[in-house]
Amino acid sequence: MKVLFKYASLLAAAVMLFACGDDKNGNEGVGTADFRLVADKDVIQSNGQDASTLTVYLDGEDVTSDAVIYDGNNEEVTLTDGKFLATADGEYKFWAAYGTYSTFDKNEDDNGMITIKAISVAVPDAVEDPQTSNTSFVHRAFLTQYTGTGCGYCPYMIKIIRELMADKTIPSKAVLAAVHSFSNADPAYISAPKVNNYPYMHIDFATGFSHTQGSAPLYSQVNSIASSDAKAGISVNPKLYDDGTLVLKVSVKAAQDGDYRVGAWLLEDGIYGQQADDGKVGDSSYNTHENCVRLIDSRYDGAWVGKPVGTLKAGETAERTFVMKVKLTGSKPWKIENLHLAVIVSKGEKDVYTVCNAIDCPIDAPTPFEYK
Repeated sequence: MKVLFKYASLLAAAVMLFACGDDKNGNEGVGTADFRLVADKDVIQSNGQDASTLTVYLDGEDVTSDAVIYDGNNEEVTLTDGKFLATADGEYKFWAAYGTYSTFDKNEDDNGMITIKAISVAVPDAVEDPQTSNTSFVHRAFLTQYTGTGCGYCPYMIKIIRELMADKTIPSKAVLAAVHSFSNADPAYISAPKVNNYPYMHIDFATGFSHTQGSAPLYSQVNSIASSDAKAGISVNPKLYDDGTLVLKVSVKAAQDGDYRVGAWLLEDGIYGQQADDGKVGDSSYNTHENCVRLIDSRYDGAWVGKPVGTLKAGETAERTFVMKVKLTGSKPWKIENLHLAVIVSKGEKDVYTVCNAIDCPIDAPTPFEYK
């Protein structure tokens, strides 16, 4: 197995850029090149010792020694052996230029700059994979429920979901994330994502599902997805620190060649909120809400299907680090014992990505790749 270190730095850097002028062979005219700035770590410790190495590539050739690297203030950066170190927590942005080529692009997220996050706590190691040649993973559907305590028809969808979850095999077939985005009066309210009609559900961000369809079609789709071959697997090593910093080392292992993205969603169970019920569908138990989304680190280029980890061949693994801040103090802190994670991997091309696997995992224990 070959392990590829492809981090969040590739978010903006993996874009094809076009430049006018001389190409790398000195030919005049309009040149088309894959010009990118890559960091081998997107998260480092702010201890002045942990380092992220920045490398500039032009059509796969390392041109770092002749390139100029700038920070987010457009100031030239001097690095020793291409290594960036930090002594203070924060987010540090960089872009690169080489001849007529530049990774700075106002039309891209963060203007085409890569971001390295420095934190005071340690980043956990990836979970060890004892089956390096195995690419046959358990496959789960990712169900995104759009709901809210002020939505009078949402109990219809809640009823369907409860009927689905009554099947004890479902946890091995599906992961549910409840997005309470209907109204900010909701105790589980999150500002995004939103839909035009509530209740609603996305299945793998590929198809939609309405409560008017009943539970049978949802059950059929979940079973169909779970019985199909998974295109990738996911492992997660989380670490929650006393200050509420939650650091995740996520590994994605491809079962098929392709371009992959990964995202992390923090969920909380047992949130109480009086549920509107125009159809008198539910009972008092409907006032307690499960799998409520608290944080999402999954948005890229306007979509919620995850952030790039790169192009992988079957059997290759890419890693990505996520940093979340758990609300432990203040008004209505989150209950640690009720928190868990939904981590998704998506596959696609030409900016069309759909979720191809998902896992639900704890915040306080490693979750290895789950093989069939």
